[in-house]
Amino acid sequence: MKRSSYLYYDSAIPLGKRGLDVYGYGRTGKFVCRVEINAAGMALYTGKKGRKLIINLSWEYLVKRLKK
Repeated sequence: MKRSSYLYYDSAIPLGKRGLDVYGYGRTGKFVCRVEINAAGMALYTGKKGRKLIINLSWEYLVKRLKK
């Protein structure tokens, strides 16, 4: 089954395989994490350059984990 996701701004924008990266920084401006969101789900990365994978979740599994 094909997964899909959309970024809503003024209208729906389909997210493909590449998707969208969100970079997180702490209060001091130091890099903390990178969240990658795409059609399949989302992944959270950390490390100096945001390449160390912490978790990779499909949309279905993310909802299942959040329900608990």
